[in-house]
Amino acid sequence: MCGIAGVFAEHGALDHRHHETLHHLNQWQAHRGPDGEGFWASGDRTVMFAHRRLAIIDTGPSGAQPMTDSTGRWTINLNGEIYNYRFLRTKLERLGRQFSTNSDTEVLMNSIAEWGEGGLTQLRGMFAFALWDNQEKELWFARDPYGIKPLYLAEIDGATWFASQARALAECVPIPDKRDAAGLVGFYLWGSVPEPFSWWADIRPVGSGCVERFTLGTRKRKARQYYSIPSQFAAEKKGRLAKSDLRHVLMDSVEHHLVSDTDVGVFLSAGVDSNVIASLASTKLAKLKTITLAFQEYENTPNDEAPLAELAARTLGSDHKTVRIGKGEFDALLSDFFRKMDQPTIDGLNTYLISRAAASQGLKVVLSGLGGDELFGSYPSFKQIPLLLKLGAAPGIASFGRLTQRMSRELFPELFASKLMSIFAYSGNVLDAYMLRRCVFLKEGLDLLLDESWIEQGLSRLAEARAQQLTISPVAGARTRAQISALESCSYLRNQLLRDADWAGMAHGIEIRVPFVDRAVLESLGPCVASKYPPRKSDLAVAAGIPAELRRRRKTGFITPAHQWVTTEKDASRRSLAHWTSMVPRIFHSEMPALQFSGTAQTAA
Repeated sequence: MCGIAGVFAEHGALDHRHHETLHHLNQWQAHRGPDGEGFWASGDRTVMFAHRRLAIIDTGPSGAQPMTDSTGRWTINLNGEIYNYRFLRTKLERLGRQFSTNSDTEVLMNSIAEWGEGGLTQLRGMFAFALWDNQEKELWFARDPYGIKPLYLAEIDGATWFASQARALAECVPIPDKRDAAGLVGFYLWGSVPEPFSWWADIRPVGSGCVERFTLGTRKRKARQYYSIPSQFAAEKKGRLAKSDLRHVLMDSVEHHLVSDTDVGVFLSAGVDSNVIASLASTKLAKLKTITLAFQEYENTPNDEAPLAELAARTLGSDHKTVRIGKGEFDALLSDFFRKMDQPTIDGLNTYLISRAAASQGLKVVLSGLGGDELFGSYPSFKQIPLLLKLGAAPGIASFGRLTQRMSRELFPELFASKLMSIFAYSGNVLDAYMLRRCVFLKEGLDLLLDESWIEQGLSRLAEARAQQLTISPVAGARTRAQISALESCSYLRNQLLRDADWAGMAHGIEIRVPFVDRAVLESLGPCVASKYPPRKSDLAVAAGIPAELRRRRKTGFITPAHQWVTTEKDASRRSLAHWTSMVPRIFHSEMPALQFSGTAQTAA
C-alpha cells in the first residue's frame, strides 16, 4: 500500500519544472507511505514516476518502488497488494520468468509481461498502477475490479499527471480552478462524488475494473473495461448455498487477505460483518489484534458498540483495544480530518478515527467488514425498494406523484428537499427507486442550493454517464435482489465507502483490507445472490459461528455523534444529514488555502 504519482509528455521531454512539481506531489502524499520514497525517469525523459512506500510485503530495500524488471523493458509504480502473488509467481516461474525479489509488485509486472491485459484478470487483490513499457513506448494505467484503490489523471500544458489522490493533483499541479458540474451535483444528490467524475473539472479517475494505454508520440489511446461487477450477478445458481460452502468461500478470502510481512489486525464492532472477519481470522493467527472505536456520548446507551465488541473479543481470545473518544478530541482532529479528505464526502469520519486508533497500536494492516451488506442484502434498500416497486405499479401513481411534487414545492419548499414528497414519483423501476433511497437531496430541489446553470449541466452529464453504464450492464434481467446488490456495489460501496476507507485509512498510514470485496468471493456468491435462495446475513453469521447475542442485535450501521458535535443545542433541529451535507464543501475548501474559487462556482458550494 502506497501513494503513487507521475507525469508523462506525449510529445517532447519533461524538464526540471515537472520534476519539482512531481517532488511536491510526492511530498503531499507522504502520509500514504511514511516508510520511504522513490523517483524514476525514463531514459528519454518522457515519463517520470514518484512513489511513497508503506512497507508491508518484502519490507526491505528489494521491495522498493518504482521497480524495473531485469530486462529493463518494464517499470511499475504500484499502489495496493496482490494477495495471490505467491501462486502467480510459481505459475510464472514454470513459464520461465525469473524473479529477484520477494515482492508482489514484481509478480504483477511479470504477469503483464507474460499475459498482457489478460494478466489483470488473474490478479486477486486491490491495486492501482502505472506501468511503462519501454519497448513499445506505452504507458498503462489500471485499477482493480471494485476500484478499491484510487487513481486520478489530469492533463495540462501537454503533460498528463497522475496520483493516488485527486486533491494532491488539485493542490500541486497547475490545473484551472474549476469544478466539475457532474461531480458537484452528484455530491449534493448522494453525498459523494460519483465516478467517472471528480470534484475538479480537469481531474478524472481511471475507471474501476478498467485499463487505459497511452502510446507516446502517436496520440493513440486505448481504454477497456476488463471486468464487470454487475455481470457476476447475472447468472443464476440453482439450489441453496450450503453453510459449509459459504464458510469455505469466506475463509479462503480472509486467508488471502492475511498475507503480509507485518502484523494484521481487525476493526471489530458489534455488527455481524466485522465479527465474521475476526472469527475467521482468529483461526489463522496465533494472536489476533482487534480494535473497537467507541464514543463517550454513547456510553451505557444502545448505540454503544463497545460492550458487544468486547464480548466478541473475549470469545475469540483476541488482543483487544477499545478506544473511546469525546467531543474535545473530535474538535482537535476536525481540521486534520478535512485536510486529509480527498474529495467532499458526508462519510469517512468513523474510518478516520478508528484508523488513527489502529496506528496508535503500531498496526499497518487492518481488516474491515465493508462489503458484507451488499452481498447479503442487509441494507434497508433491500426491503424498501421492492415495496416502492409494488407501490409504483399501481395505476396512476406516477401522475399523482408528480402532482404532489409540484404542490409540495409551492407550499413547503423546505420540506420539498426530503424524499417523502417524491416516493410516488420515483418508484417505477429499480434504478429510480434505488437513487431515491440513496439520495440526500432530490434533483428537483437542487435549485434551493445551486445555481441553475450548474444543475442543468451536471444532471445532463450524470444522465449521459448513467446511460452508458446501463447499456453495458447485463444485470438488467436479473432478480430485484441481484439488481440492488449490483447497484449498491457499483454506487454506494465504490463511490463512498471504499473511497473513504482509502483516504481515511491512509491519512494515518493504515492499509484497510476488505475480504468481502474480493473478486473470487463475488464470482462464488454473485450467482447465489441472483437465485431464488439468496444468502442472508443470518446465514453468514451461522456459517462463521457468531455468538447469539450479536446475531440478535438490530442492524444500526456505525453511528457517530458528529452531528451533535458540530452543532449547538440551539441548532439541534439542524442535526440532519442534509445539513451536514451542505456544510461539508465549505469546510473542505476552508482547508484548501492553495485554491481560490470565484463567481458562481463559489456560491454553488
